[in-house]
Amino acid sequence: MATAAACASSLLAPPSSAGPAAASSALFPTSVPSLRAYPRLLLAFRRPAAAAVADPQGAAVLDDEPAEDDEAPVQFEDVNDDYEDGYGGRGPAFTAPTRPRTGKAALPLKRDRTRSKRYLEIQKLRESKKEYDVPAALSLMKQVANTRFVESAEAHFRMNLDPKYNDQQLRATVNLPKGTGQTVKIAVLTQGEKIDEARAAGADIVGSDDLIEQIKGGFMEFDKLIASPDMMPKVASLGKILGPRGLMPNPKAGTVSPNITQAIDEFKKGKVEFRVDKTGIAHIPFGKVNFPEEDLIANFMAVVRSIERNKPSGAKGIYWKTAYVCSSMGPSIKLNIKEMLDYGADSSN
Repeated sequence: MATAAACASSLLAPPSSAGPAAASSALFPTSVPSLRAYPRLLLAFRRPAAAAVADPQGAAVLDDEPAEDDEAPVQFEDVNDDYEDGYGGRGPAFTAPTRPRTGKAALPLKRDRTRSKRYLEIQKLRESKKEYDVPAALSLMKQVANTRFVESAEAHFRMNLDPKYNDQQLRATVNLPKGTGQTVKIAVLTQGEKIDEARAAGADIVGSDDLIEQIKGGFMEFDKLIASPDMMPKVASLGKILGPRGLMPNPKAGTVSPNITQAIDEFKKGKVEFRVDKTGIAHIPFGKVNFPEEDLIANFMAVVRSIERNKPSGAKGIYWKTAYVCSSMGPSIKLNIKEMLDYGADSSN
């Protein structure tokens, strides 16, 4: 019986008949073998011990029954008999290389995560799906804030607003009656006699053209920048520097005012600027967790009344979607919207 190599050579050899017709048929075959023939030919060379028989279409078919005078087939240990290569033979399985996971995909699944002792203790105190009223929520917020530093009290409101429309933008300020608990460093841009007024009112940094040049050079050692209206043409050149940091003076935020003394006094006492982000959520700090509960409630309800009072004209449907309070390192506590608004109406009366 012919070997696989001999069978393959016989398939590729030109016909033995003489004459010009035979030569032309050899050079220009009338029928092209199917593409499946070539992988089978390669398979025939790969398994030299198996007999290859040519079928009428030019493909090499393996004969699994060796003749009596043939030698015993060679055994390949690296061949996986449980895997078929798709061409009638068997071969080693192909394992696709795996890429290392990065970003969020590299984080362990929730069932595999190990939580800290502090997290587990907090979960025993809080019911995740429960909606609390204002006093209970602020009391729980103070209870779960047990870090080594004094955390800030934060309110997060999801409003039914789309800020890409001009009539649905919410940007305003609120005067917290009990203060923010933080020391605010204020810089003032003005000129003339108002420089002395700003210093007397308690401004930390006061300047004119010299302060503008310092800001262009990278000076940012202040939390609020207040400017008088006559300085705004010069302040416009600082837009690319102050705008991304949220420090650009703006009349809506109360940082552009002809009464410099009043503006400084308000921000020193606890005036807070807020606005909704591109997703329609307002993030507002309203004090520290070491404040008494009565002070936190007073500051929180002042924030709620300010948002209600500055409702945009383009707001449609339900204005309030969700409301949460939390500390800087604590879990969020969901509020009942109806009880929150009713509590605000009762406290205002």
